[in-house]
Amino acid sequence: MSAPASRTRIGARAIVRRFGPVIANDGIDFAAAPGTIHAIVGGNGAGKSTLMRILQGVDRPDDGSVILDDREVRLTAPADAFARGIGMVHQEFMLVDELTLLENLILAREPVHAGGVIDRRKALAEAERVAAMAGVTLDWQMRVADAPVHIRQILEILRLLYRGADVLILDEPTAVLAPTQVRELIGLMRRLKAEGRTILFISHKLDEVMNAADSITVIRRGRAITTVLPGETSKAKLSEMMVGEPVELPLVHPAAPHAGVPVLAIDTLVARDGRGLPRLGPITLNLYPGEIVGIAGVAGNGQDELAAAAAGLGEIDAGSIRMDGRDITRARTGSFRDLGIAYLSADRAGDGLCLSASIRDNFIAGSEHAPAFSKSGLLRLRAIHEGARRALDTLSVRYGAMGDPVKSLSGGNQQRVAIAREFERKPRILIAAQPTRGVDIAGIAFIHRQIVAFRDAGGAVLLISEELDEILSLSDRIVGLYGGRITGELDRSDASVERVGRLMLGEKAA
Repeated sequence: MSAPASRTRIGARAIVRRFGPVIANDGIDFAAAPGTIHAIVGGNGAGKSTLMRILQGVDRPDDGSVILDDREVRLTAPADAFARGIGMVHQEFMLVDELTLLENLILAREPVHAGGVIDRRKALAEAERVAAMAGVTLDWQMRVADAPVHIRQILEILRLLYRGADVLILDEPTAVLAPTQVRELIGLMRRLKAEGRTILFISHKLDEVMNAADSITVIRRGRAITTVLPGETSKAKLSEMMVGEPVELPLVHPAAPHAGVPVLAIDTLVARDGRGLPRLGPITLNLYPGEIVGIAGVAGNGQDELAAAAAGLGEIDAGSIRMDGRDITRARTGSFRDLGIAYLSADRAGDGLCLSASIRDNFIAGSEHAPAFSKSGLLRLRAIHEGARRALDTLSVRYGAMGDPVKSLSGGNQQRVAIAREFERKPRILIAAQPTRGVDIAGIAFIHRQIVAFRDAGGAVLLISEELDEILSLSDRIVGLYGGRITGELDRSDASVERVGRLMLGEKAA
C-alpha cells in the first residue's frame, strides 16, 4: 500500500524570529500543498523576506518549525534546503553576464568526461531536456549580457529545475516584465504546477496574484493574518488586509492640453551607459508644465540613461537638452538642480541615498550651501534640524531620531526621505525613476499622491517606471521605449495594457 500524499509540501508552523527587540516573524503559520501556486503578500517590513530566508535555510527561527511533506524539519543551511528540493529565484538575478545561457545553467554542476573536461554535448542535451520540461525554447549560446530580461528570468527558473528543485520560491518574478512576458511567465508557472511542483509566489502585484495563485497568505507586521482562495477575496480586500485599513489611490484628472515652450526639451539625444556602451537614442521628447509623461519600457532599454541625462548625470554623445529654451546639455550637475530639476534615482541605495549617513544628512545633501541651512560657510544645525523635521513630518516619515542612519528605515520611508529632500528645493521638474520600487501598497498610494499634487501645482514630471499599472494610472502621455528608441506615444485616453505593452516590446500600438 502506497503512502498517502502529503497535504503540505512546504509551510511554517508558529515560526518566530527576533532581531533584538524587533519581532520579524511572530508565530507565522502557512501551508502550501503539493502541485500548487501559493502566493505570499504583505507590505514592507511585514516579515516576508525573513520567512523566505528561513525556508531557504539561510536563517533559523527562534521558535516554531519549517514543515516539509507534513513533517517538522530543521534547515541548517541553503545546501540543506536545496537537498530537500527547495530553490529560490531572487529579485536580483544571480547570473554571470559574460557567460552563455548554457554555461550559466550548468555552472558548478557541469557534466564532465572522465578526464575532467566539460561534456558540452551532454550539457546541451540536459539543457534541452530541462527547457522541454518547462515548455520553453532558448538560444543556449547567447550571452546573458545580451539576453532580454524575461529570458534571464526563465533561465533562473531552469537553473533550479536543472538542479532538481521541486519547490520554487519566486520573489517578485514579474517586477521587470512587460505584460505579454508576464503572461508567459504565469503560463510557465502553471506548467510547472501541472507537473507537481510547488511554487511560492511573492508579489505585490495583486492582479497577478489573483490570476495565478491557488491560495494566498497575507502577512502583516510579522503575523500571518489569513490564507484565502482568490475566489473568496478581491484586490481591495487583500490591500486592506495587508495594510490594516482601506488603501485609497489618488484620483488623477487628465492635464490640460499643453501649449507654448516646453519646460524641458530633449532633442535627438544619444547617450551611453556606465560601461561606455551606446544605450539610448537618438530620441526627441518634450515635457510641459503641469503634465506627467510616462516612459514605459522593459528593464535595460535605455530608461536609466534617459533619467541620468535629464538629471544632468549621464554621458551624452550627441543631441541637446534645453530648459525653457536654454541649452543646458553640458551644464554641471549642480546647475540642473539649481535650475529646478529634481531627481529620484531608481537606485535608491546606490545613488538616491547614502544609507550609512544620518537621516538629517541625507535630507540636506545637495542643499548644504543653501542660505536656509548655512551662513558664512557654517551649517545652521538648528535650522537644518527644524527643516528636516518639518519636511519629514509633512511626508509622514516614520523614524526614531534625526541622527539615525537612513538604512534603519523601511524602503518606503527611505523613499519618502528622498522625496522630502528633492521637494525641499521647490523644483519645477521631477525626474522620477522607479519611484515606488520596493515600496508597499500604502507607500505606493502615498507617493502617487505626492507626484499628482506636484503636477497639479504646475510641476512637470518625467515618470520612468517598469510598473505598467503606475504608468497607466498616473501619466497624461505615455511614451514607449525599446532598444533605446521611442516606439510611439499614446494619450491617456487612448492607452491600454495591451497597447502600451506592444510599445514596450518595440511593436506598433495598433
